[in-house]
Amino acid sequence: MAERNVIDIFEPIRREATLVDLVTVQIEELIYAGGLAPGDVLPPERELMRQFGVSRMVIREALARLMGRNLIEARPTGMHITAPSAESVGQSMTLLLRAGSPIPEYAKIMEVRRLLEIEIAGLAALRHDETDVALMRSLLEEAAQSLDDMDRFPALDVEFHRALATATHNELFVILIDTLRDSLLRTREIGSTVPGTPARALSHHTLIFEQVCKRSVEGARAAMAAHMAEAEVTLRSAALNARAQSSIDDKS
Repeated sequence: MAERNVIDIFEPIRREATLVDLVTVQIEELIYAGGLAPGDVLPPERELMRQFGVSRMVIREALARLMGRNLIEARPTGMHITAPSAESVGQSMTLLLRAGSPIPEYAKIMEVRRLLEIEIAGLAALRHDETDVALMRSLLEEAAQSLDDMDRFPALDVEFHRALATATHNELFVILIDTLRDSLLRTREIGSTVPGTPARALSHHTLIFEQVCKRSVEGARAAMAAHMAEAEVTLRSAALNARAQSSIDDKS
C-alpha cells in the first residue's frame, strides 16, 4: 500500500483541560471520517506539536492511546494509520453516535439496548449454568460495596450485563456487548449525574438476577424491560439537567 504523508490538517487545541483526550478524538474523527486512510503517515511529533499547539508529552500520550486502540502503528518511517480491526469497532461506534443527528446519543443507544438486552435476559434465564450464576452473584455483591465509587461501579454495571450475555451461551451476544462497551460506559457517565442512579441500577440488576435464577424467561425479560425504561428516564433527566446548566453558564 502506498504511503501518503499528511500535513496541515489538524486544528490547534483551544481548551486547557483533557488535552490528551482532545488530541486523540480529533485524530480518531479524521480516521473514521476517511480524512486519514490506512497507510497514511502522521506528521512527526514536532509537527503535531505545532499543529495542535500542545506539548510533546500530550502528543506522545495521545499516540500511545491510538496505538492501544489499533488505529495507528509505529514503523521505521513513522506512525502509520492501520486498517480497521475488530478491536476498533467499539470506538468507531462511539464516535458515530456522537455525530450530528436529531436523535440524542443516549436515545440511539437505548433503542439498541432494548432490542438486544431484553432477549439476552430471557435466554440467560433459559440457558444459564452454575458458573454463570456464581459470576453474576459475585458482581452484584461487589457492586453493593461500590455504590459510592464512580470509577468502579459503572464498570461493574457493564460487567453484569456482559455476564448475562455470557449466560446465553451464544458468543455473538458477548461480542455485541463488548462492541457496545464504550457506549455503555458513556451512558453510565451521563446517568451518574442523577442522584441515586447506582442504587436504582443495583436494585434492577438484583431483580433481573432473581428471575434468571428462577429460570423465568418472561420474568427476566420483564425485569430487563423495566430496567431499560428506568435507565432511559434517568438519561433523559441527565440530558435536561445538562442543558439547563449550560443555559445558566451561558448567561453568567
